[in-house]
Amino acid sequence: MAISIPRAGRIAILGTSLVQQNHNGSDTHIATSARGWMSWAEVLSHGRLACPIHHDPAVVPGWEPSNRPGVSRFLSGLNFGVSGQKAIEIERRVARLLREDFDLIVVDAGTNDMMVETKETIAEIRTCIATALLEAGKTVILLPILARGTQKWPSGGAERAKAHWINQMSLDFAARHANCHVFDWNSPWVNTADPDGAPHVGFSNDGTHFSVTGGFAVGKALAAYLEALVPNAVSRLVSPDDRFDAINNPLGNLTRAGGRIVEAVGTSTHVLADDVAYPGAGTWVTASCTIAVPAHEGILGLSLVLTDREEGGLQSIALAPFTSDDGQMWPYPAQAWNGLLRTPPIRLRPGGSGPALALEIVLAAGAAPLRLDIGGDIRPVLNPVRS
Repeated sequence: MAISIPRAGRIAILGTSLVQQNHNGSDTHIATSARGWMSWAEVLSHGRLACPIHHDPAVVPGWEPSNRPGVSRFLSGLNFGVSGQKAIEIERRVARLLREDFDLIVVDAGTNDMMVETKETIAEIRTCIATALLEAGKTVILLPILARGTQKWPSGGAERAKAHWINQMSLDFAARHANCHVFDWNSPWVNTADPDGAPHVGFSNDGTHFSVTGGFAVGKALAAYLEALVPNAVSRLVSPDDRFDAINNPLGNLTRAGGRIVEAVGTSTHVLADDVAYPGAGTWVTASCTIAVPAHEGILGLSLVLTDREEGGLQSIALAPFTSDDGQMWPYPAQAWNGLLRTPPIRLRPGGSGPALALEIVLAAGAAPLRLDIGGDIRPVLNPVRS
């Protein structure tokens, strides 16, 4: 049966490193990334949109980042991005991802094929991927081939012409298939004053991948685009009496934290929650925080951090800062924004300590102080792991 109104809270994303890098993990943490366009779409939609993921150290054959055997993505859920993959490798993973529960899927494929495959081959595989998803009853959002800087695609090279042709084929395919659409992430990304259609200055750290401001620009555009395709939601309200009760309200708020003003200078950590209840070992918990950020030139990090304080416990981070391989921290947008930060869920370890919640802020040297209006909560959630 065709899906006419996809659930806003079950959005999947499929593709290459451009998708995988929305989230990251390790043995000790799980995070949404500040360079992630889907991460920003979630934040700027005030949590109405969601691409749920959770920590998972398993190594899945065919899903190893950059085709490195034995390496884990450290996450499961609805982020189906694997770095370094060609379109054919992405197509081979479609059958497995269809075991997951989602309605709408955003698809990136072909960017890593541009220098080795013909435009016809790339377009055909993209069509095969979209067709399989549509036949499974999913709403499909195709992403065009993302433009690159000249350090990756030489000026006047064949890759740029091929990309434009493939992108026209995607538009034609979507026009002829119900429940298939195209979101042009090049629209906020490309500098139209540049003769090669390269990304805006500062939007990419290497000419291919997103920096924080690039992810923000695309995420903001995606959140606006999806307003027409998914249900609206009323403003989020955390009622004062919505408190955790092991019997009557086991998904209630674990903390007494309310709204507050945070004043930040330099690098600082601000505790947001005290008197946090411990709901028991094995309970999955998440944290969220409404936030209003003024225009500011010097923000290098602004992250909500939920910490399981027991031995072996994980940290879960919303909008983890992005530091490139050369050690450079990439700035957050200088413009004002507001939204909802939400951490991926983590499973509490045995013990008796409630989790800790903090806002971690990094400002550039000499930057002006930052004043934030925030309010957050921590609550148990249902087990996100599919059996």
